[in-house]
Amino acid sequence: MGISCIILAAGQSTRFGGNKLLAPLAGKPLLAHTLQAIPKELFAQVLAVVSHSDVARLCLNCGVQVRGYEGGPQSQSIRLGLKSIKQTDGCLFVMGDQPLCSSDSIRRLVAAFQQTPQEVHRLSYQDQHSSPTLFPAQLFPALMQLTGERGGMAAVGDTPVHYVEAAGAHELWDADTPERLTRIQQYLQAHL
Repeated sequence: MGISCIILAAGQSTRFGGNKLLAPLAGKPLLAHTLQAIPKELFAQVLAVVSHSDVARLCLNCGVQVRGYEGGPQSQSIRLGLKSIKQTDGCLFVMGDQPLCSSDSIRRLVAAFQQTPQEVHRLSYQDQHSSPTLFPAQLFPALMQLTGERGGMAAVGDTPVHYVEAAGAHELWDADTPERLTRIQQYLQAHL
């Protein structure tokens, strides 16, 4: 069974006030934590949709293919990513600004998908749901129809969703604002 992985790394970081993906976090750019947590051997293809040359360079240095994008709605990033991957049975979408999502959680998402490949598989913690999310290929046409800032869950319809429990709430945290990045930094400092 072939599964692809698309990292959405083309946001404009408007709430952050700078390129959050390149913000320093425990000695390396925030995005590097996300990229290094992805167990690349599980995927037929790993691709990042990017809008900044330094982000593209970081992805390439981490062994991740890139698809350039001038930046805009999340739905367009999703469509560009899907157009850029080879035929596959499913696709895991990872948000570039979730640096605490673990390799173990990604492995469990993939394992769950392999058991029930007609379902959507989404990371969760105590009824809080978040990315990453693994979509079956049957939903790719619906994902390609998304517009605006609508994320992939808007394309699910009546497809069953299976929630994979994360090790903790921290795995769902994103760095949309400097305050959220500070919380992530404090968590890493306390647990390193």
